[in-house]
Amino acid sequence: METTKKSPSVKKILSIVGNTILWLFVAFAIVITVIVFASNKKSGDDSLPSIGGLAFVSIKSDSMDKSPNKADYDEGGRLEGKKGFKKGSLIFVKLLTDAEKKDLQPGDVITFNFLKDGNRDLNTHRIVERYEDGGTVYYVTQGDHITQPDGVYNAASDGHSESGYVVPDMEVRGQWNGKKIGGLGSMLLFLQTRTGFFVVIILPLIAFFLYELIRFIMVVASLRGKKTEDEIRQKVLEELLRAQQAGQEDAPAATPEPEAPAEAPAPAEEPKE
Repeated sequence: METTKKSPSVKKILSIVGNTILWLFVAFAIVITVIVFASNKKSGDDSLPSIGGLAFVSIKSDSMDKSPNKADYDEGGRLEGKKGFKKGSLIFVKLLTDAEKKDLQPGDVITFNFLKDGNRDLNTHRIVERYEDGGTVYYVTQGDHITQPDGVYNAASDGHSESGYVVPDMEVRGQWNGKKIGGLGSMLLFLQTRTGFFVVIILPLIAFFLYELIRFIMVVASLRGKKTEDEIRQKVLEELLRAQQAGQEDAPAATPEPEAPAEAPAPAEEPKE
C-alpha cells in the first residue's frame, strides 16, 4: 500500500522563504559594511584602502564615461577597443608593486595621487603616454570623456612637462582590472554618511534582530504552554486512577450465594419378570 507524503503548508513555505531572505540580507549587510569601511577615507586622504590587495573606488564624475567623439573609437583612435565607466559606478582596482608601477602602458586605467585645491586626492584616468626620465617613469593621463590630457600639459624642449597632472610612477596607487558595478559607487558614497549607514544598514538589522527575538519568545512561550497542558492532563489521569483505586477499596465484599441442593437421583426401575 502506497503512502502519500503530506505536502508542506503554505504558511511553512512562506516562513522558510522569509527566513532565507532575512539571512541573505544580513549576509549582504555584512559584506557591504566591510566594503564601506574599506573604501571609506577622509577628504584630502590620498590612501587607497583595500581588502586582500583589491581596492574599491567609487566614481564621482563622468570623466571616464564614453567619449562623445566617434573618431576616438575608429580604427587607430585613442579609445579603440577601450571601455570606461560612468559616474556612480564602483570599480575594482588592483594594488601595484613598485616594479608594476613602472611597467604600465598607454591604454591602462590607473588610480593615482594628485593635488586638488592644495590637497592630495585620488583620481582614476587612462594613460595616454609614458616616458622615462632619470629612472622615474612618468604617465600622462586623460579621461575618456575629456578632449585633452589632465592638467597643464605643454610640450617642452624634451617634449614633456612635469607640470599639471603628469604622474610619476611613485604616485600610482593601482590599476583598474576592468570590473565594475554600475550604481553601487553612489550607494557606497551614501552609506559612508552617518544617515545613509543608519537608514540602510543599522535600522534594518535592528528590525531583523527584534523580529528574531520576538519569534524566540513566542516559541518559548508555546513550549511552556504545551508543557503545562501535559502536566495538567497527567495530573487529571493520576487523580482518576487514584479515585478508582479508592472506590475499589471501599466497596463491601460480596457474599457468595448458597448452592442449590443437588437433586436426588431417580430410582432405578425394577426389572420385569
